[in-house]
Amino acid sequence: MPLANDIFWPELHPSLMPPHFNNYPQLLLAEGDSWFAWGYLGFDVQPNLLNRLKFAKSTATLNYAYSGHTSHDMAGMSVSAGFMQEMSARQYNASLLSGGGNDLFDALKEGNILKAPDAGADPNDPASYIDVVELDMLKDYVIKNYQQILSWRLLPTSKNQSTPVLLHTYDVPMPRPAPALAYGQPAAGPWLHPALEAVNAPAALRFDIIREIAMDMLDSIRAFDDPLGGIHVVDSFGSTLVPAAAGTTGSDADWENEIHPNAAGYDKLAMKINQQLAQLGIV
Repeated sequence: MPLANDIFWPELHPSLMPPHFNNYPQLLLAEGDSWFAWGYLGFDVQPNLLNRLKFAKSTATLNYAYSGHTSHDMAGMSVSAGFMQEMSARQYNASLLSGGGNDLFDALKEGNILKAPDAGADPNDPASYIDVVELDMLKDYVIKNYQQILSWRLLPTSKNQSTPVLLHTYDVPMPRPAPALAYGQPAAGPWLHPALEAVNAPAALRFDIIREIAMDMLDSIRAFDDPLGGIHVVDSFGSTLVPAAAGTTGSDADWENEIHPNAAGYDKLAMKINQQLAQLGIV
């Protein structure tokens, strides 16, 4: 029978750290955003990508992920000092990173990336609603932050210079008025729907606009794929999850809310991560 991934939070729940963490046959180190962290507080308990992973061997993940983390947060010492220090504290079988989505959501919230079509542009073309200069600047920003994070693996003090790193892309969320809930009440979001409303994007184009942005944005993650260097990008874009229906306000298809998959969605994503880990001998 497959074994669950035992997840420990050294900063959020230090008292729950097992005394013999190093005795697990397989150890993973994780940093990221809500796709790795959603539901950690225990309210409205939701799955995340890490707790849907399954293994044949007993496996534990030391998790520094936190809902809302941007790539900038992950690269900053005020947030990720513990994650960086773990590179030198003990050797892991693999390191898992999840990030970039919140950088995009923050940019959208600030009125960047999306725009009304320029004079003479086709209002029925999804690309006419995207500020490519702003999007390119955001991509460069995310790349710079990931370079910083990945550099810690190669520090002279690191015990994980040859430890494989797994990054992942995201699948395309349907823009819709579906916030994340806490105790049954809206707690965060929606993230995409208001930004598209602000530029009067036609409802029929909204999924395609976000798809165009995501397809371009995720190139900043794909650029790091370097199997010979031990960095592997698991690409789930566009073909892994069934999109929710436009206008729905709760769990639909493979999505719990506007940007977080539900259990069925995370199971599909976890299968891809497990397959990549298995190719690296982590089963």
